[in-house]
Amino acid sequence: MNTEEIFSRSVLEKPESQRASRSNASLDLTRLMRLGWNENPYGMAPEVLKTIQEAARKGHLYQDFWCRDVKKAIADFYGMTPENVIMGAGSSPLIEMTGQAFINPGDEVLMCPTFAAFNDMTEVRLGRVVTVPLKENKGYDLNGLLKAVTPRTKMVVICNPNNPTGQYIPYEEIVSFMEKLPEDIVVFFDEAYIEFATAPDCRSAVPLISQMPDKPIIVSRTFSKYYGMAGVRCGYLLCSRELAAGISRIPGSWVSRDAQAGAVAALKEQKYYQSTKKQIVEGVAYLERELAALGCTVYHTQTNFIMFDPHIDCEKVREEIIERGILISIPMLCRVSVGTETENEYFIQCMKDILKNAAVA
Repeated sequence: MNTEEIFSRSVLEKPESQRASRSNASLDLTRLMRLGWNENPYGMAPEVLKTIQEAARKGHLYQDFWCRDVKKAIADFYGMTPENVIMGAGSSPLIEMTGQAFINPGDEVLMCPTFAAFNDMTEVRLGRVVTVPLKENKGYDLNGLLKAVTPRTKMVVICNPNNPTGQYIPYEEIVSFMEKLPEDIVVFFDEAYIEFATAPDCRSAVPLISQMPDKPIIVSRTFSKYYGMAGVRCGYLLCSRELAAGISRIPGSWVSRDAQAGAVAALKEQKYYQSTKKQIVEGVAYLERELAALGCTVYHTQTNFIMFDPHIDCEKVREEIIERGILISIPMLCRVSVGTETENEYFIQCMKDILKNAAVA
Protein backbone atom coordinates (compact mmCIF):
# COMPACT_ATOMS: atom_id res chain seq x y z
CA MET A 1 0.00 0.00 0.00
CA ASN A 2 1.38 3.39 -1.00
CA THR A 3 0.96 5.74 1.97
CA GLU A 4 0.97 8.77 -0.31
CA GLU A 5 -2.14 7.44 -2.01
CA ILE A 6 -3.97 7.65 1.31
CA PHE A 7 -2.53 10.76 2.92
CA SER A 8 -1.94 14.07 1.21
CA ARG A 9 1.67 15.14 0.84
CA SER A 10 1.01 18.05 3.17
CA VAL A 11 0.39 15.60 6.00
CA LEU A 12 3.39 13.41 5.22
CA GLU A 13 5.74 16.38 5.07
CA LYS A 14 4.82 17.56 8.53
CA PRO A 15 7.25 16.63 11.32
CA GLU A 16 6.54 13.78 13.71
CA SER A 17 5.21 14.77 17.10
CA GLN A 18 8.01 15.08 19.62
CA ARG A 19 5.72 13.56 22.23
CA ALA A 20 4.87 10.61 19.97
CA SER A 21 8.57 9.96 19.35
CA ARG A 22 9.03 9.48 23.11
CA SER A 23 6.09 7.11 23.41
CA ASN A 24 5.98 4.52 26.19
CA ALA A 25 3.57 2.36 24.21
CA SER A 26 5.82 -0.69 24.42
CA LEU A 27 5.88 -0.67 28.23
CA ASP A 28 3.49 -2.61 30.44
CA LEU A 29 2.46 0.30 32.64
CA THR A 30 0.29 -1.90 34.85
CA ARG A 31 3.38 -3.36 36.50
CA LEU A 32 5.29 -0.10 36.93
CA MET A 33 5.32 2.44 39.73
CA ARG A 34 4.46 5.58 37.75
CA LEU A 35 6.94 8.27 38.72
CA GLY A 36 7.36 9.65 35.24
CA TRP A 37 4.15 11.47 34.34
CA ASN A 38 3.83 13.96 37.21
CA GLU A 39 0.54 12.57 38.44
CA ASN A 40 -0.75 13.42 41.91
CA PRO A 41 -0.21 10.19 43.91
CA TYR A 42 -2.95 11.09 46.40
CA GLY A 43 -5.66 11.43 43.78
CA MET A 44 -8.91 13.33 43.86
CA ALA A 45 -10.68 14.59 46.95
CA PRO A 46 -13.31 12.04 48.08
CA GLU A 47 -16.13 14.48 47.36
CA VAL A 48 -14.81 15.03 43.84
CA LEU A 49 -14.70 11.31 43.17
CA LYS A 50 -18.24 10.95 44.49
CA THR A 51 -19.44 13.79 42.25
CA ILE A 52 -17.84 12.22 39.18
CA GLN A 53 -19.43 8.86 39.94
CA GLU A 54 -22.84 10.50 40.25
CA ALA A 55 -22.33 12.31 36.96
CA ALA A 56 -21.38 9.04 35.27
CA ARG A 57 -24.85 7.67 36.03
CA LYS A 58 -26.16 10.12 33.43
CA GLY A 59 -23.48 9.22 30.94
CA HIS A 60 -26.11 8.21 28.41
CA LEU A 61 -27.00 11.91 28.11
CA TYR A 62 -24.83 14.51 26.40
CA GLN A 63 -22.96 16.94 28.59
CA ASP A 64 -23.40 20.71 28.51
CA PHE A 65 -21.42 21.50 25.36
CA TRP A 66 -21.04 25.11 26.50
CA CYS A 67 -19.63 24.14 29.92
CA ARG A 68 -21.66 26.84 31.59
CA ASP A 69 -21.46 25.65 35.19
CA VAL A 70 -17.75 24.92 35.16
CA LYS A 71 -16.93 28.16 33.33
CA LYS A 72 -18.83 30.10 35.97
CA ALA A 73 -17.09 28.22 38.79
CA ILE A 74 -13.66 28.94 37.29
CA ALA A 75 -14.53 32.57 36.59
CA ASP A 76 -15.75 33.07 40.16
CA PHE A 77 -12.57 31.44 41.49
CA TYR A 78 -10.41 34.01 39.68
CA GLY A 79 -12.73 37.01 39.90
CA MET A 80 -13.35 36.98 36.14
CA THR A 81 -16.33 36.32 33.89
CA PRO A 82 -17.28 33.11 32.04
CA GLU A 83 -16.46 34.95 28.81
CA ASN A 84 -12.79 34.89 29.89
CA VAL A 85 -12.73 31.07 30.06
CA ILE A 86 -12.17 28.47 27.34
CA MET A 87 -12.60 24.81 28.27
CA GLY A 88 -10.87 21.75 26.86
CA ALA A 89 -10.20 18.09 27.60
CA GLY A 90 -6.88 18.85 29.28
CA SER A 91 -4.13 21.32 28.42
CA SER A 92 -2.80 19.61 25.30
CA PRO A 93 -5.90 20.09 23.09
CA LEU A 94 -6.10 23.70 24.25
CA ILE A 95 -2.48 24.22 23.20
CA GLU A 96 -3.38 22.77 19.80
CA MET A 97 -6.46 24.97 19.62
CA THR A 98 -4.33 28.07 20.32
CA GLY A 99 -1.86 27.07 17.64
CA GLN A 100 -4.69 26.66 15.14
CA ALA A 101 -5.98 30.11 16.04
CA PHE A 102 -2.71 32.00 15.68
CA ILE A 103 0.08 30.17 13.87
CA ASN A 104 0.53 30.31 10.12
CA PRO A 105 3.35 28.83 8.02
CA GLY A 106 6.56 30.75 8.63
CA ASP A 107 5.45 32.31 11.92
CA GLU A 108 8.03 32.16 14.69
CA VAL A 109 7.24 30.93 18.18
CA LEU A 110 9.84 31.77 20.83
CA MET A 111 10.46 29.53 23.81
CA CYS A 112 13.14 28.09 26.02
CA PRO A 113 13.35 24.27 26.19
CA THR A 114 10.00 23.24 27.67
CA PHE A 115 6.94 20.99 27.25
CA ALA A 116 7.18 19.32 23.82
CA ALA A 117 3.51 20.05 23.06
CA PHE A 118 4.53 23.59 22.11
CA ASN A 119 7.02 22.31 19.53
CA ASP A 120 4.28 20.10 18.10
CA MET A 121 1.78 22.97 18.14
CA THR A 122 4.14 25.09 16.05
CA GLU A 123 5.76 22.60 13.69
CA VAL A 124 2.60 20.80 12.61
CA ARG A 125 1.37 24.19 11.31
CA LEU A 126 4.69 24.75 9.54
CA GLY A 127 5.68 27.50 11.93
CA ARG A 128 9.25 27.88 13.15
CA VAL A 129 10.28 27.13 16.72
CA VAL A 130 12.98 29.53 17.92
CA THR A 131 14.56 28.00 20.99
CA VAL A 132 16.57 30.20 23.36
CA PRO A 133 18.87 28.12 25.59
CA LEU A 134 18.13 27.90 29.29
CA LYS A 135 20.38 29.70 31.74
CA GLU A 136 23.07 27.76 33.60
CA ASN A 137 20.66 27.05 36.46
CA LYS A 138 18.13 25.68 33.91
CA GLY A 139 15.94 28.76 34.33
CA TYR A 140 14.16 30.64 31.54
CA ASP A 141 16.25 33.33 29.80
CA LEU A 142 13.80 36.19 29.39
CA ASN A 143 16.45 38.60 28.11
CA GLY A 144 17.42 36.02 25.52
CA LEU A 145 13.81 35.76 24.41
CA LEU A 146 13.57 39.53 24.00
CA LYS A 147 16.72 39.57 21.89
CA ALA A 148 15.31 36.79 19.68
CA VAL A 149 12.19 38.77 18.69
CA THR A 150 11.92 39.44 14.96
CA PRO A 151 9.18 40.83 12.70
CA ARG A 152 8.01 37.22 12.20
CA THR A 153 7.56 36.50 15.91
CA LYS A 154 3.93 35.54 16.50
CA MET A 155 4.02 34.03 19.98
CA VAL A 156 6.18 33.59 23.06
CA VAL A 157 5.66 30.53 25.27
CA ILE A 158 6.49 30.76 28.98
CA CYS A 159 6.00 27.64 31.07
CA ASN A 160 6.06 28.71 34.70
CA PRO A 161 7.13 26.67 36.62
CA ASN A 162 8.84 25.04 33.68
CA ASN A 163 8.35 21.45 32.61
CA PRO A 164 10.69 19.51 32.68
CA THR A 165 13.13 21.60 34.74
CA GLY A 166 10.90 22.60 37.67
CA GLN A 167 12.42 26.10 37.66
CA TYR A 168 10.31 29.24 37.93
CA ILE A 169 10.41 32.89 36.90
CA PRO A 170 9.91 35.48 39.67
CA TYR A 171 6.76 37.52 39.12
CA GLU A 172 8.50 40.89 38.88
CA GLU A 173 10.74 39.56 36.12
CA ILE A 174 7.66 38.46 34.20
CA VAL A 175 6.12 41.93 34.58
CA SER A 176 9.32 43.58 33.36
CA PHE A 177 9.48 41.21 30.40
CA MET A 178 5.89 41.91 29.42
CA GLU A 179 6.46 45.66 29.56
CA LYS A 180 9.32 45.35 27.05
CA LEU A 181 7.66 42.89 24.66
CA PRO A 182 5.91 44.34 21.57
CA GLU A 183 2.14 44.46 21.98
CA ASP A 184 1.36 42.43 18.85
CA ILE A 185 3.04 39.25 20.15
CA VAL A 186 0.83 36.66 21.84
CA VAL A 187 2.20 35.40 25.17
CA PHE A 188 1.11 31.94 26.25
CA PHE A 189 1.71 31.16 29.93
CA ASP A 190 1.54 27.46 30.76
CA GLU A 191 0.84 27.22 34.50
CA ALA A 192 0.04 23.51 34.77
CA TYR A 193 2.12 23.14 37.94
CA ILE A 194 1.91 26.54 39.61
CA GLU A 195 -0.41 25.35 42.41
CA PHE A 196 2.48 23.27 43.77
CA ALA A 197 4.78 26.29 44.09
CA THR A 198 5.91 27.46 47.53
CA ALA A 199 8.23 30.36 46.59
CA PRO A 200 6.47 33.66 47.45
CA ASP A 201 7.50 35.23 44.15
CA CYS A 202 6.30 32.31 42.03
CA ARG A 203 2.97 33.85 41.11
CA SER A 204 0.38 33.42 38.41
CA ALA A 205 0.24 35.67 35.36
CA VAL A 206 -3.57 35.72 35.51
CA PRO A 207 -3.72 39.28 37.02
CA LEU A 208 -1.79 40.59 34.01
CA ILE A 209 -4.77 39.83 31.77
CA SER A 210 -6.64 42.76 33.31
CA GLN A 211 -3.60 44.84 34.28
CA MET A 212 -2.19 44.81 30.73
CA PRO A 213 -5.33 44.90 28.56
CA ASP A 214 -3.38 45.85 25.41
CA LYS A 215 -1.23 42.71 25.65
CA PRO A 216 -2.57 39.45 24.14
CA ILE A 217 -2.05 37.20 27.17
CA ILE A 218 -3.27 33.61 27.46
CA VAL A 219 -2.89 31.55 30.65
CA SER A 220 -3.33 27.78 30.57
CA ARG A 221 -4.33 25.81 33.67
CA THR A 222 -5.36 22.21 34.24
CA PHE A 223 -7.13 19.94 36.71
CA SER A 224 -4.76 17.09 35.82
CA LYS A 225 -1.88 17.73 38.22
CA TYR A 226 -2.72 19.52 41.47
CA TYR A 227 -6.33 18.34 41.45
CA GLY A 228 -5.44 14.72 40.68
CA MET A 229 -7.73 14.45 37.63
CA ALA A 230 -5.17 13.46 34.98
CA GLY A 231 -7.34 10.67 33.55
CA VAL A 232 -10.53 12.71 33.69
CA ARG A 233 -9.23 15.33 31.24
CA CYS A 234 -10.23 18.89 32.03
CA GLY A 235 -8.25 22.05 31.39
CA TYR A 236 -8.92 25.67 30.60
CA LEU A 237 -7.53 28.90 29.18
CA LEU A 238 -7.95 32.33 30.72
CA CYS A 239 -7.63 35.43 28.56
CA SER A 240 -9.43 38.60 27.56
CA ARG A 241 -12.97 38.35 26.27
CA GLU A 242 -11.81 39.41 22.82
CA LEU A 243 -9.12 36.73 22.64
CA ALA A 244 -11.49 34.10 24.03
CA ALA A 245 -14.12 34.93 21.45
CA GLY A 246 -11.59 34.55 18.66
CA ILE A 247 -10.00 31.33 19.91
CA SER A 248 -13.43 29.81 20.54
CA ARG A 249 -14.16 29.97 16.80
CA ILE A 250 -11.71 27.07 16.44
CA PRO A 251 -13.31 23.63 16.95
CA GLY A 252 -12.02 22.30 20.24
CA SER A 253 -12.27 19.21 22.41
CA TRP A 254 -15.48 18.39 24.25
CA VAL A 255 -15.26 18.23 28.04
CA SER A 256 -17.19 15.25 29.38
CA ARG A 257 -20.08 15.44 31.81
CA ASP A 258 -17.89 13.71 34.43
CA ALA A 259 -15.00 16.14 33.98
CA GLN A 260 -17.21 19.21 34.21
CA ALA A 261 -18.87 18.01 37.41
CA GLY A 262 -15.53 16.98 38.91
CA ALA A 263 -13.90 20.32 38.13
CA VAL A 264 -16.70 22.28 39.81
CA ALA A 265 -16.43 20.06 42.88
CA ALA A 266 -12.61 20.24 42.96
CA LEU A 267 -12.55 24.02 43.23
CA LYS A 268 -14.59 23.69 46.43
CA GLU A 269 -12.16 21.21 48.03
CA GLN A 270 -9.19 23.50 48.64
CA LYS A 271 -8.61 22.20 52.17
CA TYR A 272 -8.07 18.66 50.87
CA TYR A 273 -5.72 19.78 48.12
CA GLN A 274 -3.70 21.97 50.48
CA SER A 275 -3.25 18.87 52.63
CA THR A 276 -2.00 16.76 49.72
CA LYS A 277 0.24 19.62 48.60
CA LYS A 278 1.89 19.56 52.02
CA GLN A 279 2.67 15.86 51.57
CA ILE A 280 4.03 16.46 48.08
CA VAL A 281 6.23 19.33 49.26
CA GLU A 282 7.60 17.04 51.98
CA GLY A 283 8.25 14.43 49.29
CA VAL A 284 10.12 17.00 47.20
CA ALA A 285 12.36 17.88 50.14
CA TYR A 286 13.10 14.20 50.81
CA LEU A 287 13.92 13.34 47.19
CA GLU A 288 16.05 16.43 46.65
CA ARG A 289 18.02 15.77 49.83
CA GLU A 290 18.57 12.08 49.14
CA LEU A 291 19.48 12.53 45.48
CA ALA A 292 22.00 15.22 46.39
CA ALA A 293 23.49 12.89 49.01
CA LEU A 294 24.00 10.32 46.25
CA GLY A 295 26.08 12.83 44.29
CA CYS A 296 23.41 13.85 41.78
CA THR A 297 23.07 17.44 40.66
CA VAL A 298 19.55 18.38 41.73
CA TYR A 299 17.58 21.32 40.35
CA HIS A 300 15.37 22.69 43.11
CA THR A 301 11.77 22.52 41.95
CA GLN A 302 8.54 24.43 42.40
CA THR A 303 6.51 21.51 41.04
CA ASN A 304 5.67 17.91 41.92
CA PHE A 305 8.65 16.57 39.98
CA ILE A 306 12.42 16.89 40.21
CA MET A 307 14.97 17.08 37.43
CA PHE A 308 18.38 15.71 38.32
CA ASP A 309 21.67 14.75 36.71
CA PRO A 310 22.93 11.35 37.93
CA HIS A 311 26.27 11.90 36.13
CA ILE A 312 25.87 8.64 34.29
CA ASP A 313 23.92 7.94 31.12
CA CYS A 314 20.29 8.98 31.73
CA GLU A 315 18.89 6.40 29.32
CA LYS A 316 20.77 3.69 31.20
CA VAL A 317 19.32 4.94 34.51
CA ARG A 318 15.82 4.87 33.05
CA GLU A 319 16.24 1.35 31.66
CA GLU A 320 17.66 -0.02 34.91
CA ILE A 321 15.03 1.60 37.07
CA ILE A 322 12.27 0.25 34.80
CA GLU A 323 13.71 -3.22 35.46
CA ARG A 324 13.17 -2.48 39.17
CA GLY A 325 9.52 -1.58 38.51
CA ILE A 326 9.65 2.22 38.35
CA LEU A 327 8.88 4.50 35.41
CA ILE A 328 10.73 7.83 35.28
CA SER A 329 11.24 10.13 32.30
CA ILE A 330 14.28 11.67 30.61
CA PRO A 331 12.98 14.68 28.65
CA MET A 332 16.26 16.56 29.25
CA LEU A 333 18.07 14.91 32.14
CA CYS A 334 16.38 12.48 34.53
CA ARG A 335 13.01 13.56 35.91
CA VAL A 336 11.15 11.84 38.72
CA SER A 337 7.64 12.62 39.94
CA VAL A 338 6.96 12.78 43.66
CA GLY A 339 5.13 9.68 44.84
CA THR A 340 3.86 8.50 48.19
CA GLU A 341 6.32 8.17 51.05
CA THR A 342 6.74 4.46 50.35
CA GLU A 343 7.25 5.03 46.62
CA ASN A 344 9.79 7.79 47.23
CA GLU A 345 11.80 5.61 49.60
CA TYR A 346 11.81 2.69 47.15
CA PHE A 347 12.94 4.99 44.33
CA ILE A 348 15.87 6.26 46.39
CA GLN A 349 16.90 2.71 47.30
CA CYS A 350 16.86 1.80 43.60
CA MET A 351 18.97 4.86 42.76
CA LYS A 352 21.48 3.89 45.45
CA ASP A 353 21.83 0.43 43.88
CA ILE A 354 22.11 1.77 40.33
CA LEU A 355 24.72 4.38 41.18
CA LYS A 356 26.67 1.95 43.35
CA ASN A 357 26.79 -0.59 40.53
CA ALA A 358 27.83 2.11 38.07
CA ALA A 359 30.71 3.15 40.34
CA VAL A 360 31.94 -0.46 40.62
CA ALA A 361 31.74 -0.94 36.87
